[in-house]
Amino acid sequence: MDPPAPPPPDLPLVAGRSCGECNVCCVALTIRDPELQKPQGIRCRNALPDNSCAIYATRPQQCRTFFCGWRHLKWVREPLRPDRSGVLVRLHGEVTRETGAVRLGVVFTLLHAAALRAEGLAESVAAAVAADVPVFLNIPGPPGYTSAQVKINEVLAEPVRVKDKQAVLGILRQLRRLGLKGAKQKIRLEAE
Repeated sequence: MDPPAPPPPDLPLVAGRSCGECNVCCVALTIRDPELQKPQGIRCRNALPDNSCAIYATRPQQCRTFFCGWRHLKWVREPLRPDRSGVLVRLHGEVTRETGAVRLGVVFTLLHAAALRAEGLAESVAAAVAADVPVFLNIPGPPGYTSAQVKINEVLAEPVRVKDKQAVLGILRQLRRLGLKGAKQKIRLEAE
C-alpha cells in the first residue's frame, strides 16, 4: 500500500497544546526514514524511560516534522491527548481521483480497547464527519504488523446527522472488533 499524501506543511499548531511527556508517536507509528527504520507498535530505540528522546537535537526529519492531529486541530477535543486517551489522531492527505488534488483528512487510531471510552472521541469523530472531512478508523495490529484501516464517513453519516452519540460509539466498537480480526502482515522495512 502506498503511503498517504503528506498533509499541508503550513498547518499551524494549536496554541497551548504541547507534547509534554507524550511520545505515543515514538511507539505507535511506522517510521520509514533513511536515518531510522521502525515498525508500528515497537518502541523507538531512542525513546528513553522518561519518554524523552536520546537523539532529540539530531532526530530524523520525519520525527522533526510530525505533529499529531491533537496538536494541529483545535476541534479535536482537549482530553484526546494520545498518551492520556489511547487515541492517536493523525492528519491524512487523501488524493482525489478527479483532480489529483490533496484533500486533508484525519485518521483516528484506537490504540487499545479503553480508547473507546476516551472523553471527546465520539464528538471529535462526529465533528469531522459532519464537516465532510475524510475520516478513517485505524486499528493497530500486533507490534511490527500492519493495521486495519477503513474510511468511516458513510457508515457514520446518519448517527452523526441525528446526533446519536451512543450509535457512533457502537459503530466504532463494532469496527474495532472487525479490525482486530482482520489479516495482518509483518511490516517490512528497507533496512531489513
